Amino acid sequence: MSQRTLILAATTATATALAALTGAAAQAAPHVTSTPAAAAVGAASADFVGAQGTYQQVTPTRILDTRYGNGAPKARVGAGQEISVLVAGRAGVPQGITAAVVNLTAVDTTASTYLTAYASGTTRPTTSSLNVVARNTRANLVTVPVGADGRIRIFNSSGSTDILADVLGAYNGLATPSTGIGSQYFNSDPQRFYDSRTDGGAYVPGEYVWVNADWGSDINSKVTAYAANITVLQGTASGYVAAGPNASPSTSTVNYGRNQTIANMSVVPSSMIEGFPGFYVINRGPGSVQIIIDVVGLYTKGEDSGLRFRAVPPRRIIDTRYGVGGYGTPVPADTSRQYTAPSSVAGVDTFALVANTTIVKPTLSTWVTTYSNDLPKPGVSNLNAAAGETAANSTFVGLGASNLFRVHNAKGSAPILMDVMGTFEAYPATPPAAPATGSSQARDAATRTPSLNPSRVQSSRG
Repeated sequence: MSQRTLILAATTATATALAALTGAAAQAAPHVTSTPAAAAVGAASADFVGAQGTYQQVTPTRILDTRYGNGAPKARVGAGQEISVLVAGRAGVPQGITAAVVNLTAVDTTASTYLTAYASGTTRPTTSSLNVVARNTRANLVTVPVGADGRIRIFNSSGSTDILADVLGAYNGLATPSTGIGSQYFNSDPQRFYDSRTDGGAYVPGEYVWVNADWGSDINSKVTAYAANITVLQGTASGYVAAGPNASPSTSTVNYGRNQTIANMSVVPSSMIEGFPGFYVINRGPGSVQIIIDVVGLYTKGEDSGLRFRAVPPRRIIDTRYGVGGYGTPVPADTSRQYTAPSSVAGVDTFALVANTTIVKPTLSTWVTTYSNDLPKPGVSNLNAAAGETAANSTFVGLGASNLFRVHNAKGSAPILMDVMGTFEAYPATPPAAPATGSSQARDAATRTPSLNPSRVQSSRG
């Protein structure tokens, strides 16, 4: 395998058919102004100290619900308004964190809108975190930098909406010594772990699927969470699915409407299932729905090396409407475009981007796949959108040699945007010392960590 990425490479034993799409109403366009250039990240190649950059998992907890005054005043958030939400020191989240992993939900919007989540005490970036159509409820995973006061801010563009936020975990900063070393991240070859369309059909209310994988005896007991993209489609009624380490997850993961195809990324805590690390996804809706699970990476605890998170000022690195990233035209059908992660966000030790990817009003129902330039296009999807809909989803994008990656659009044509909020960097850093600021050359192949392949992936319904 030529991929530069620090990797736990999954071998598939499951179907890899891409998600079929159904119709949905159009959504509001995201913020159109490109983010000003951030400082170059040569410093990102410097090594981490102690627990810095490791992931602290918490029990998924709702820290914001404007319907009930949880975390903010009991009031809908109006057009052009924003709210402040305390994250650090709540729900098991330690103080001194650099970023939080939050499932952000807009509930019953009065107009098509977008939300932007960002660090308290900083200027609101010209990026979007969540796009949602009028009179709809939609969720999106966001990895949002946290201010020095332990808070984040959430801005609403248009209309009014209630806003929910469920915290899943956080990344340690230098000021979090009490938590100890958290989990480190590893990319894996993007792989379809499960597709109910080819394995038993739609899920009725309360029915769940559990999936697990064998990563080898040295790794299995160290797995703490999976980075998984969960797609639902063909729902017979509006509802939601929840993912977690057991069959009764406490918070929602993907909210869906009737006959809507929608995906949401999640960092799902794992548990040992029949001796192997895995997780559950359950249908909490009143009707039936199809469920697809794609895994793009995993977190482990106790490894000497891995990838650690570094927050960066939110920056738009792709916007095909304005030529940001090198292309100034919509992405055609069945086309993969190659991009370079710029030196403003990626350095010599960057192995993956933590980003929000948006597709704007495609001409046909479609899906988008992002992947390392060192890999063939995988049989997974990161983002689904109906014709005329604007939709966004969090994406963990593996980088190949020279920090190259690809974005593929399946059908029709559409503008595509990508906003970067952070990166996963090699730990320990590559010897010798980091290159000069602005360098984005690839690491030498000899410094790569060997890939590990699980012997199997399995699933079961309950």
